[in-house]
Amino acid sequence: MTSRHVFLCAVVGLTLVAAGCENDDLFTPTPPQYAGGAMFARYVSFGNSITAGIQSFGLSDSTQRLAYPVLLARAMGTPFNYPSLNNPGCPPPITNIFANPPTRVGGLPDTFCALRSANVPPFLNNVAFPGADVLELLNTNYGPPQPPAAATDAYKLFLLGGRTELQRAREVLPTFVTVWVGNNDVSGAILDTGDAGQAADITPPATFATQYNALMDSLDSFGSIQGGALIGVVQVVGAPYVSQGRYYKAASASIPMLTVLDNCLDSLVIAPGDTVRVLVPVHYGAPIVETAAAGTPQTLDCSNYHVISVTEAVNMITAVVQYNATIQAAATARNWLFVDPNPLLQALAATPGAIRPFPAFPPDPNSTTAPFGTAVSRDGVHPSTSTQKVIAQSLQQAINAFYQSAIPAIP
Repeated sequence: MTSRHVFLCAVVGLTLVAAGCENDDLFTPTPPQYAGGAMFARYVSFGNSITAGIQSFGLSDSTQRLAYPVLLARAMGTPFNYPSLNNPGCPPPITNIFANPPTRVGGLPDTFCALRSANVPPFLNNVAFPGADVLELLNTNYGPPQPPAAATDAYKLFLLGGRTELQRAREVLPTFVTVWVGNNDVSGAILDTGDAGQAADITPPATFATQYNALMDSLDSFGSIQGGALIGVVQVVGAPYVSQGRYYKAASASIPMLTVLDNCLDSLVIAPGDTVRVLVPVHYGAPIVETAAAGTPQTLDCSNYHVISVTEAVNMITAVVQYNATIQAAATARNWLFVDPNPLLQALAATPGAIRPFPAFPPDPNSTTAPFGTAVSRDGVHPSTSTQKVIAQSLQQAINAFYQSAIPAIP
């Protein structure tokens, strides 16, 4: 990223700060006129890439406007601003993940950024930014430790003007919040191209609990929040970005130049009907399959550190279970709604074609349209447009049931 881009984004961020200081009157809209509507007068969504609206490892206004909090706020009938990124995005979404390198909208590289829209809102309701883990939501004076530097830190500048989610949210003094964080505290273990599954990529559950409770204490300090929905962490081992080794073994029967060792069949039964298996990230497995399909002999050895072992997968699953216990306890302590996203994702996985257990590789036509299934965007990690809508609908229904409110249905 060029220094010019960074400078321009800094200017945009400062403009946002100035605008926010001059529009206090816009923070008190007329409450929606339905049962329980006053609670949703000022809604703020905290989160990371899913909440921000990333699809296919790209973020633009075209995907931001389809994110679940935008759809939910529209149904609530409450003002809701997000920091719009110009199309085709920052970076543009992937159009073909199996190209080398993956192709993106407009034929642009993954280093391209169209920057923030010149139409800067007076305040932000969607304060989520890609790459955020729990620690990064906290005020900058929290610590030690401070979050380590990451490539996604640029989004703090682009989207939030360099401030934290809590700092931006405090400007709005929300009456209702949704919080969906914690996925990035474990998802690095499947995205790590150096040593997939390693424990160093996972926030220890005790550390997570300390940081999450500090986040909740900060929200309590706002003094304006009447209710909220805390969303649990996704079991990332179920993301189609990682496929069970047994599916690579099955695929080798139709790819003569592909040899898959039997250690790719390793598994462990942890409960009746619940088996943990070796997992192969697509960034490692796809090149092997493509090279073999092109006629060059390849061997997939699942003892390789690029593959997630059964033990490492169990470690991730256990961490998420403990994360969600922390989140649920925080919700219970405040009489807020807790939503576990995993049953919804399991239902999608049971729908034919929604979440593929093994990617659709070329020349399959689905390899460009929906390589990981219709419920998942072209990166194998983030929800598709249809799933963002399902998430919004599920939240609308759960919030109404819990708070006895009457948020209109999301069509």
